[in-house]
Amino acid sequence: MTKKHRKEIFKSLFEKHYPRLCAIAVGYISNKDDAEDIVQELFITAWNKELDALPEKEFAAYMTTAVKNGSLSFLRKKSERMVSIEDHPMAASSVPDESGDGYGNGRKSPEEMLEAALATLPPKCKEIFLMAKLKGMKYRDIAENLNLSEKTIENQMTKAIKLLRVYVAENCFVLAMIFIFILSVIVNQA
Repeated sequence: MTKKHRKEIFKSLFEKHYPRLCAIAVGYISNKDDAEDIVQELFITAWNKELDALPEKEFAAYMTTAVKNGSLSFLRKKSERMVSIEDHPMAASSVPDESGDGYGNGRKSPEEMLEAALATLPPKCKEIFLMAKLKGMKYRDIAENLNLSEKTIENQMTKAIKLLRVYVAENCFVLAMIFIFILSVIVNQA
């Protein structure tokens, strides 16, 4: 294959898959610029490893998995860079607690953090999310129960997950993110 032909194939693959891969990355990290950086780095790696020679379905599958892994690695590195305020006792003593009473009683339990996160969801979205995650209901059963289409249930679940990710990112509740993840794993195993 000539270099010019390879460039044309790669450009075609880039134009076809770039928007979808960026959307996947944004779903994980909620930042468009960082998501685009991850996907662009992934395409550079694909070029250097000559992955464009793969059949298109294999290329798409590889890139999808790689963008998920790249996004998770990005989040892991980002969380490693965060330093807990408890690591700096002098700083912690000068910051008022969340209750505002100044007596250290403002810490929220995981249940309170989860409830606060869920409170950000619109009522129907919250109801559907809780039916799926806490009750372990299938989308089809939720749709029948609420007299909605399965596609509506899927859309509401996608919306709920995005809103919860935004809430966690904005509030830096790594504990809440971990709690929600553990809760979803437990519910899915039941």
